[in-house]
Amino acid sequence: MVHGMTPSRLFWAVFWATIVILALLYVYAQLHVARMASDQQGRVMVSEAFFADWNRALPEVFAGMKLEFDAAGGEIEQRVSQHIDAVFVPVYEQIPAFLDFHYSVIGEYTELATALSGDLGGELQRILFTEIGFDQRLDDAMNAIQADGEAVFGTLMERVKQQLQQRFELDEVELGLLSSVVTLSSEDALKRFGGSELLIKGAGAVVGAGAVAAVVAKTLGKKLSAKLAAKVAGKTTVKAAGFGAGAATGATSGLLCGPAAWICAPVAAVAVGAAFWLLTDKAVVEVDEYFNRDAFEAELRQVIDTEKQRIKVTLVGVWQQHLQTILEDNKIRLQGITTRELIESAR
Repeated sequence: MVHGMTPSRLFWAVFWATIVILALLYVYAQLHVARMASDQQGRVMVSEAFFADWNRALPEVFAGMKLEFDAAGGEIEQRVSQHIDAVFVPVYEQIPAFLDFHYSVIGEYTELATALSGDLGGELQRILFTEIGFDQRLDDAMNAIQADGEAVFGTLMERVKQQLQQRFELDEVELGLLSSVVTLSSEDALKRFGGSELLIKGAGAVVGAGAVAAVVAKTLGKKLSAKLAAKVAGKTTVKAAGFGAGAATGATSGLLCGPAAWICAPVAAVAVGAAFWLLTDKAVVEVDEYFNRDAFEAELRQVIDTEKQRIKVTLVGVWQQHLQTILEDNKIRLQGITTRELIESAR
């Protein structure tokens, strides 16, 4: 027993002390919860005191958020580059095979035939892309990029959410209310901006479904056409003279057939002339290869490099735009929270 107090007085002292403590805790709790609350329509509002702190901290919050978004964009760019580089490895490996075909008599005649049909880059497309299953490889890479992008984005949103929660000491209820206003998760982004598969499908119209091989084939087809025209023009005079001389030699040798010379001479003339024609082709192709193969290979690699870079820029640009849209939207929404002003929650 406390000195000088009866049991009855001690009881009432403890009782009222307890009431006061509970009342103070209740008031504190109410003040804390009232920092951010929602009305009956599910809209979010904030208290004056919280708004003042909120407004002071927003520049710092935006700076941190931008750093996080920039880092995420850089990571996505790195992953896009890795996947697309891997897709093109077998394309580069096929370049020697295409050059061997191109610098051959059969290759030259095949290219001449396809030039007449308007599909001069067809063999190039077949050797460099079709034979390695390029379209499927690219589709697989784009699916992997989508998965990687979603993983990076999910991690990004988690970091942003943690920063906001720590900076403003938000409890789970308040964090939930804030999530109804801004984008703090992949689920929020899906509701407000759609899924990333839509981004990839949109990009696929530019870089998929045979578009890449077609661009390379068309670009190099023009160069091949010019090369073929120059070679044909250069060989025509030599071939004409050579074929005539070869035919005359063949006709003379055909006279050795005696009584059958009327049959043998024309056949021999054509055979010798045709042999000279093909030997001329072979010699010109070999000379062309000796002097021009390295330069043409470098040109071919440059065209493929350019197309590969175009794919990377397209895919990275799609994700960067997605991130930038969400970042700007979050800024607008966070700045839109004002003293006791009702904010519509996400629909």
